[in-house]
Amino acid sequence: MSPHSFFRSLRLMSASAALAALLPASALADSVDAEVVNLVSKQIIVESNGSSYHRVSHLANLVADARIRVDTGSVGRVLSWKLWLGLSNRDGAHIDFPTFGKGKSYDAFQRPRRVDRTERLIVPSTMWKSFVLARCNELADDLRAQGLGNTAIFGQDRSLELAVIAHFDADTNGAGSNYFVEAKPWESHPKTEVICKKWPGASIPQASNSLGVTPAKVVNKGLSIYEQYGIGGLCKIRLDGWITTDQKNTEVSFRYRNQEGKTSKVWSVNTGENKTATFSHWYTINDNGFSESGIALAETGFVRMVGVSHDFKSAWAEYTMECVEGGPGALTANEPPKLTMQIVEQGKVEVHGYLCPERLKLVGLLEGRGNFSGKVVFFGPGYLAPPHDYSITHGQKLIFGADATLDWSETPPPSPHGPMGQHRGFRLNVTNANDKVVASLPLRHHFAQCRPARLNPVVVPKDGLTVEPRPAGAAGSRKAPAAIIRVPQAAPPQPGRPESLQPTIRLKQFQKKAD
Repeated sequence: MSPHSFFRSLRLMSASAALAALLPASALADSVDAEVVNLVSKQIIVESNGSSYHRVSHLANLVADARIRVDTGSVGRVLSWKLWLGLSNRDGAHIDFPTFGKGKSYDAFQRPRRVDRTERLIVPSTMWKSFVLARCNELADDLRAQGLGNTAIFGQDRSLELAVIAHFDADTNGAGSNYFVEAKPWESHPKTEVICKKWPGASIPQASNSLGVTPAKVVNKGLSIYEQYGIGGLCKIRLDGWITTDQKNTEVSFRYRNQEGKTSKVWSVNTGENKTATFSHWYTINDNGFSESGIALAETGFVRMVGVSHDFKSAWAEYTMECVEGGPGALTANEPPKLTMQIVEQGKVEVHGYLCPERLKLVGLLEGRGNFSGKVVFFGPGYLAPPHDYSITHGQKLIFGADATLDWSETPPPSPHGPMGQHRGFRLNVTNANDKVVASLPLRHHFAQCRPARLNPVVVPKDGLTVEPRPAGAAGSRKAPAAIIRVPQAAPPQPGRPESLQPTIRLKQFQKKAD
């Protein structure tokens, strides 16, 4: 993601030409903006262990005051807004925290033309610590690439900057509900300083002439491959590895690398009390398809571990499979499922002579990007659906649903000032087997609108005669009332009378009395 694309375009310009001719140009474009006006957390401390940066205080918070301004001019109203924080480095790495944002939705009769609010936003370290740790460890990787060892890298404090960004969303109506928000450069945002601390052990006097305790070493490692493939496009490998160090509770980070030089994300393990860590990771592999003669081509490759925090490489592990069809196309990490959600109106109830939706059907789609299991939960303001269990693999799609009944008992009568209906908002969270949220969708707003009931129109035959509908209940009587047929043609003119005074002939047809 480019560092200049922190803000997305929230609306496309779509006002009609006719309305544009009637209203001044300034009224057709809403003004929407947000910014961090006071950064409380000016510094973040990251601790090291002599081989990697591994910890941020669990009591640390990212705190900032952010201001949002929405102005619809004279032709619109603000339906809702939301404000939340994000972090970004100069290279474009970015993370944001909509779950810890603040916002407001307005009832139909309380929607303002302008909003100018400053909110204090607080994001706990559990949400951003992995992102910050990754930035410090990237700094360490860059220093290793320059030839520095762990003693030199972790022997002093190092710092970097992260921009604190105010993200926002706004929903407006009327002709002025069209706006673009231009991206702001990274330099324009306030910065928090990240201090990647030196290893405290380096300052402890030792018996030797060198500074610090001797860093732990990787003394043994290994990697094996479990293959899973066959008809239907299944083409996966599970990498089973182990790492042993000469000291207890050592943090070791590493990457996988294949024969083509492609690398995975950085994984971190702890060797614990027994000095050995074991682990497994699933990856999808390219399917080679078929030869020109129709023979399935084998998928063959090699994978090894390459140390990041420590200098080591495992032996190559080889795989040979016949996947037949359908592999996704790369050494792809085991990622949480991708989420989408739709809100569908169902049923009708009559309220003040209007037809309103009876309930909302929430439909969530999970697209597998690895092996995950846990629970799916729909929730929102004043709403919580029972959780669904799920288990998904790469490429698999699962659909889950929930119903939200709409309460219209306190709905006021229709008003000329706005449509009749109610606003609802819903979220979707997915947890893993340890009940930790691994994927989520931000609050999705929906306006359930009531519409006037439609009546059956009067029947007009092709010959132009208008047949008046029979009164309700006439079908059950023995004698139906007369059907009056009006003939629009005038009667023949009578001598001596003006044409405008000629009478209109009214013919009555009577149904015969039932026997």
